[in-house]
Amino acid sequence: MVKMEQPGPEKVIKQSAYDEKWWNDWVMKGGWRPEAWKIIEMKDGPTLTSLKTERFMIIHRPHANMFNHSYGKVSRFFEGLLEGKLMGTKCPKCGLVYCPPRAHCFNPKCRLAETTWVELPKKGVVHSYTIMAIAWPSMAHLQPLVGAMVRVDGTNTCLPMTMRDIDPEKVNIGLKVNIHISKDAKGDLLDVYATPAEEPKAPKRTEAELKRFREDMDKTREWVKKTFGTKTNK
Repeated sequence: MVKMEQPGPEKVIKQSAYDEKWWNDWVMKGGWRPEAWKIIEMKDGPTLTSLKTERFMIIHRPHANMFNHSYGKVSRFFEGLLEGKLMGTKCPKCGLVYCPPRAHCFNPKCRLAETTWVELPKKGVVHSYTIMAIAWPSMAHLQPLVGAMVRVDGTNTCLPMTMRDIDPEKVNIGLKVNIHISKDAKGDLLDVYATPAEEPKAPKRTEAELKRFREDMDKTREWVKKTFGTKTNK
C-alpha cells in the first residue's frame, strides 16, 4: 500500500510584509455599508435622439478585501519578476515555449507533458494592441494607455503588457519592443511593460479616422491633466 503524504504545513522561504491589521480594520469599517450619497439630474432615454431629464440617486459604497491566493505551478514566473527575470516554460516533447507560462503543454500530441522553466530574452514584437481612454483606477493617470499583446522572442504565445514612451498614434502591429520589469516589482503581471526598440510608424488611417482619434486622445489628456495635474502619456 502506498503511504499518503500530507502537503502541509507550509515553510516560508521569504516574504514581504503588509499591515494586516490596517487592512482588516479597513474592511470592517467599510463592509459594503453606504458611506455617502448624492442626488443628481441628468438626461436619459432609450436612444440619443430621445432623451429627457431624469433624477437619480448615487451611492458611495466602499468595498474591498485582502485576498490570499496562490499562483500555483506557474509561481516561478512571478517569482522571476521579483528577480528581474522573464521566465517561460518549454515542452520537452514538441519544443513549444509558453509565456505566460503553462505547467503542462497544450499540444494534444504531448498528452499534457510537464513543461520545464527557461529564462527568456526581454525582447518581442507587438502582435495586437488596444488604446484605452478608460483605464482601471490604479492606471488612470497613465491614460491614454496602450495595452499590447507581445510575442516574446523565442516563444509561441503572447504576453499582455502595457507600453510606455510611445505616442499612441504610432503604435503598430509588428513593432519591435524591449521588455522591462519594474524595479519595485510586486510579483504581478503589471510589473511588466514594453518600450519601442525601433522607430514606430503610424498605421494607415483615413483623414476622418485620424481626426476622430486625435480628438479622443486630446480629450483624454485634458481629463488626466485636470484630474491628476500630472504629465500625461504621449
